[in-house]
Amino acid sequence: MPGSSEAPMIAFKGIREGLLLTISEPELKAALPHLDAELAEKQAFLQGSRVVLEGGSRRLNETQLGELQALLASYDMALWAVLSEHEATREAARTLGLATRLAGSDTDLDGNRRKLSAGSNTAAGTQPEANALLWQETVRSGQSVYHDGHVVVLGDVNPGAQIIAGGNVVVWGRLRGLVHAGAHGDRDARICALELVPTQLRIADQIAIPPADRPRQPRPEMATIREQQIVAEPWRMREGNRE
Repeated sequence: MPGSSEAPMIAFKGIREGLLLTISEPELKAALPHLDAELAEKQAFLQGSRVVLEGGSRRLNETQLGELQALLASYDMALWAVLSEHEATREAARTLGLATRLAGSDTDLDGNRRKLSAGSNTAAGTQPEANALLWQETVRSGQSVYHDGHVVVLGDVNPGAQIIAGGNVVVWGRLRGLVHAGAHGDRDARICALELVPTQLRIADQIAIPPADRPRQPRPEMATIREQQIVAEPWRMREGNRE
């Protein structure tokens, strides 16, 4: 079939509700094989996550959305929402039981974007780009946070919760769950917490499980890879940054 040989841009971005999936290819069906390859490559990083599709202005029907659902499900991922400017796409999504808006978003209950009030200096539909995901509450048991960049948690990470990040992970609280930093292979990634008592730590391809009887003195600590293993040490400001 004629067409561009260039693969469509497929991007996952961590948001509060899970992962936001954006696909540049106008024809969703043509993009599915490329998405399949992307999911296979990042399966360990993405599996188990909830997905929101950014549909843009394209028109998608129930069959097309169903095919996307099935592909994501084969990688233990769930499509739960579709954001779209096209009413027919939103109607197809609702028929499949999918949400068409996110809580706190700039859309009405039908998924239509609200017009900005006069005097606003923010362009419609634009969002600030950031390399870090800020999670402003405790990550509770059963919750999973996935992000390609850094993750900062203003709260605790409870036992049974997990954070998987492509970059560093900073927990401004007690870290008692599972955290995987440098999930794409970055061995320079680090994990910092005000109290580091995890069930498991991972940095790139290294795994550490603290002994259950390890005596603890609550203090800020930072975990990094040293000599092919994860080590934790007091989290202090670098000498070069001191006045």
